[in-house]
Amino acid sequence: MSSPKFFRVEQNDKALIISAVANTHGLVEDAVRDECDSLLEQLAKHESKHAIIDLEALDYFGPIMLELMVVVWKSVNKSGGKFAVCRVSKVGLEILKTARFDTIWPILETKEEAIANVNS
Repeated sequence: MSSPKFFRVEQNDKALIISAVANTHGLVEDAVRDECDSLLEQLAKHESKHAIIDLEALDYFGPIMLELMVVVWKSVNKSGGKFAVCRVSKVGLEILKTARFDTIWPILETKEEAIANVNS
């Protein structure tokens, strides 16, 4: 597989942190989906059961990103882990609130707060 173009993954003690590094809207959907599939494989293999989505690099995101968040959340939730979203833009926060994800996921300002949240 080629190097990631849309996401960076880092492992923190008990959590897998998935950071968006490029906008996923307006791009070739298949390329983004392939990378999302790879992320899900990494999550399944990762020893920790928690996950964080870091959206600092995105001003806006669309259905592909929302779908990834839901799939990651469901995977983590199934294994008894915790999920959090952090560093969301104002527009991104409005998207999450409109979809009512703010009622089920912690949406935190910093990555450190997200790490503390999932590790608590």
